Amino acid sequence: MKLQIISPQHQESYIIEWVEAHTPQGSIIIQSGHAPLIVTLLPNTNLTFLLKNGETRSIRLDRSGFLEIDRTSVTALVNQI
Repeated sequence: MKLQIISPQHQESYIIEWVEAHTPQGSIIIQSGHAPLIVTLLPNTNLTFLLKNGETRSIRLDRSGFLEIDRTSVTALVNQI
């Protein structure tokens, strides 16, 4: 599955196994085939994901944003990372 992280400063793209995000309703883990969904991301939390090569990465979100999820991709629209 594809993860795109888009901010006003830059854009990053990864091929991942899963991503974990923190929302006002709690933590969510997204894998390929997840039902389509849009959620708000909490500020001052990490967006953690597992790359296809087995490496885990984490990106700190300084401000809030949104996560758009469909069955094959996840797009994080963030103000600042």
